[in-house]
Amino acid sequence: MSNVENDIKILLNLFNSGKFDLVINKTKKLIKKYPQYLILYNILGSAYQNNGNLGLAKEIFIEGHKMDPNNIAIMNNLANVYKNTGKIELSENLFKRIIDQNPNYINAYINYGNLKRDNNEFELAIKSYKKALKIDEKNPVALYSLALAYQGLGEFNLAIEFAKKTLLNDPKFTQADMLISQSQKYEIGNEHYENMNLKVHSLELNENQKTNLFFAIAKAEEDMNLIEKSSKNLIIANANRRKSLNFNIDEEVNFFNQIKKRFKNPNTTKNYNENIGEKKMIFILGMPRSGTSLVEQIITSHSNVFGAGELPQLSRIVNSKLLTDKDFSEKKINNLYENSFFTNELRIEYFSYLKRFNTTKNFITDKAPLNFRWIGIIKILFPDSIIIHCSRNPKDNCFSIFKNFFEGGMDFGYDQNELVTYYKIYLDLMNFWNDKYPDSIFEAKYERIIDDTENQIKKIIKFCNLNWEENCLKFYENKSPIKTLSTAQARKPIYKSSKNTFKKFAPFMDTLNKLI
Repeated sequence: MSNVENDIKILLNLFNSGKFDLVINKTKKLIKKYPQYLILYNILGSAYQNNGNLGLAKEIFIEGHKMDPNNIAIMNNLANVYKNTGKIELSENLFKRIIDQNPNYINAYINYGNLKRDNNEFELAIKSYKKALKIDEKNPVALYSLALAYQGLGEFNLAIEFAKKTLLNDPKFTQADMLISQSQKYEIGNEHYENMNLKVHSLELNENQKTNLFFAIAKAEEDMNLIEKSSKNLIIANANRRKSLNFNIDEEVNFFNQIKKRFKNPNTTKNYNENIGEKKMIFILGMPRSGTSLVEQIITSHSNVFGAGELPQLSRIVNSKLLTDKDFSEKKINNLYENSFFTNELRIEYFSYLKRFNTTKNFITDKAPLNFRWIGIIKILFPDSIIIHCSRNPKDNCFSIFKNFFEGGMDFGYDQNELVTYYKIYLDLMNFWNDKYPDSIFEAKYERIIDDTENQIKKIIKFCNLNWEENCLKFYENKSPIKTLSTAQARKPIYKSSKNTFKKFAPFMDTLNKLI
């Protein structure tokens, strides 16, 4: 084996271990030494992508694409970056080109399906995943993607069926175990529960695979009322997940303080050119697991509202255009107030992303929970938008976060002390926003919706400036896709058992119990 081949093997091992910063440093040096090796551009771009730096990932993949315009791996990675940055047409064209060039390249069908799923075009996504399975009926990624699509549509039996097929072909694909656990209720003697317990002790699994299993097992044990066992497995699952993260809660505290400083004296005067073609936005925000999916289901049951789900676009705009080295730039915020061209640029960037949904409805929901951080930005960019703040009993809310695995962006949720700290700075920031923008944020309290459903739903619809429709009371019949952990709960009528869920876990969750 040559030196460069050995170096590439080392890089791939580091990449598979999730050590992306190290991969980036080593790969950049190797590219200087071996600029002709295209695989290095794929590795470097993918490492940037996994680190969340999509801009640099795109630059690297474009560079590799120029070196070899027909390299399918580079094209596939570039298409994914375009997908994740909202360049839908560029992404779609690249995926189609790959398929034309190599009709048996299975990843293109899977990724194209993911693009369609992101756009809420679930039927087209399913069609693409099934084409992938015609090439390889045992491909676990295609099978799992199909399971996810069916879960999003509320087709839980099909979701479980394809998740089980995933596990038949790859027992270590433990994301499928989590999907099954989210999609069904367990009783003592459940075969899947027994299999998960066998697997966690008998299979050689990496830490991520184990973490998925511990979360799934804990969910099953909660269903079976094995509360002490469930608590122990939750604590293991969260500790495992926390070890893999590069997260500092003090940075979050400082950042929230900085937000308050930058928006101490807000100016809500309109500072942009009206565009009559723009949609009316409804931002549904709050802590994760606070009822945002339920509220979106209620609002999108209305005939004039399209549910876009958790959109990443506002956070992308803030990160790329308003932060400097992860700090809120005073100069850029002042520019937002004073420079209508800059404000218009950001509005256009946001609304351009929404074109992917191709909806004729006048209202669109964006229910990314952590948008609560950007209420000051929302009031500048979209002063006529509607803001619904979802909240819940603090202990129930924090525990619901702690007992769930999130794909990304919720790094504060895996340590009880950090979770409590984050919850407190969230409350403080929401008090700040309510003080700055009185009477412009609707408080949708989860327990109120459960106890006084009809009146609360009518108040929410009225606040959204929508005419009343009886459909909104039958939100559980809403067929809109749900791409979050709440997909099962939000498709059921209101049930009171979701109140005070923390109570029975309190003896085993000392920190949450003491500090909240």
